[in-house]
Amino acid sequence: MTFKVIIVGGGPVGLYMAHAFERANIDYVILEQQDTVLNISGQLLFTWPQTVRLFDQIGLLADLEKVALGIHHKKRLFGDNGQVTTTSNFWDAMQDNHGYPFLPLLRSELVKILYAHLKGRESNIRVNSRVTDIRPHATGVHVHLADGSLITGSIVVGADGVHSRTRQIMDSLAAQHALNPARLANKPMVSTFYGIFGRASNRDLGIEPEVFFESRGGGGEPGGAVVQCLATKEIVQFVTLKPLPGGPTAERSPRYSEEEMDAYAASLADVAVCPGVKFGDVWAKVERKSTRMLNQEEGFLDSWFFDRIVLVGDAVHKSTSVNGLGMTCGLHSGAVLANELHSLLFSEHHEKGEEDKKEPSTEELEGAFKRYQEDRKTEVKPIWNGGHAMIREVVKKGW
Repeated sequence: MTFKVIIVGGGPVGLYMAHAFERANIDYVILEQQDTVLNISGQLLFTWPQTVRLFDQIGLLADLEKVALGIHHKKRLFGDNGQVTTTSNFWDAMQDNHGYPFLPLLRSELVKILYAHLKGRESNIRVNSRVTDIRPHATGVHVHLADGSLITGSIVVGADGVHSRTRQIMDSLAAQHALNPARLANKPMVSTFYGIFGRASNRDLGIEPEVFFESRGGGGEPGGAVVQCLATKEIVQFVTLKPLPGGPTAERSPRYSEEEMDAYAASLADVAVCPGVKFGDVWAKVERKSTRMLNQEEGFLDSWFFDRIVLVGDAVHKSTSVNGLGMTCGLHSGAVLANELHSLLFSEHHEKGEEDKKEPSTEELEGAFKRYQEDRKTEVKPIWNGGHAMIREVVKKGW
């Protein structure tokens, strides 16, 4: 059997890994539970130079630069009165210092470009494919879908986000194997903050373009809020965060109604997002179809793999959006995992020609997964710790 990776989840990390596998000559299939991998999400993703380098390696840089929003300065301000406290040209120095630019990208545009450049976009992506069960065996895995289909492969990579079904199944298998039922009750992702990702017209607001504004500490109880925004002459992308009124919860984020979203926005109406503009002014110009309200989970798992199942991205290390490093951490985890698999499959031990190339054993795969986990934990945990501290700092009242 040809070695085949089953990627669960067709978001940026899953699509990036598909690109990596194409270049490594590793067969794959993406299982996406939605009816398309494309979406109209208004979420703005920060793409740091080291991540732009990854995209350049797979030939996407020119297209990404065409759709990136301009950014030059960062200004922090008090949410209560709009007073600017610091100004920095942090972003402008990145090209010279790191060799690649910093690119703010709409998630929808990034996914569109990742999809368009993927050779197997028509043949190797299955939509409407909700995973219900995964059964590893001695030489591979069987993945069961809600429509009754059975997908066979060599390993499963769970790139299916913070509410990962792959993680739930993996934990169940690990708990059974270790006779540890307590693991089944574990809910590693906890929401302490919630907010709105959105977009609004800037034609009448006049928010200074190409400046990243971060408004701290404004808003009502409980605690304060942080509002971050970046504008062009035409639009402004924004995200808000404030503490959940009921305190931390491990329950999945509810689908907030339009009325709940309006009530949340009203609680921030008097918060300054930049000098002379309040959040209520922005909300009056909001583009509803690309605006979402949700809880933002945080969590960091100890175990990232079991048997022939391995997790990447938000499925194992999830922060709030406040530090803009979630996608970067996920993509670099994907790159390290892809490199470990390539090294394993194409090592001297396996380079015997296509006909008699030996498939890696479960033990060999677990060794690669362990190296990936140890490598990435060293980098990601300090970043996660910093994001955990940062969100609690920036929402403080009277900051």
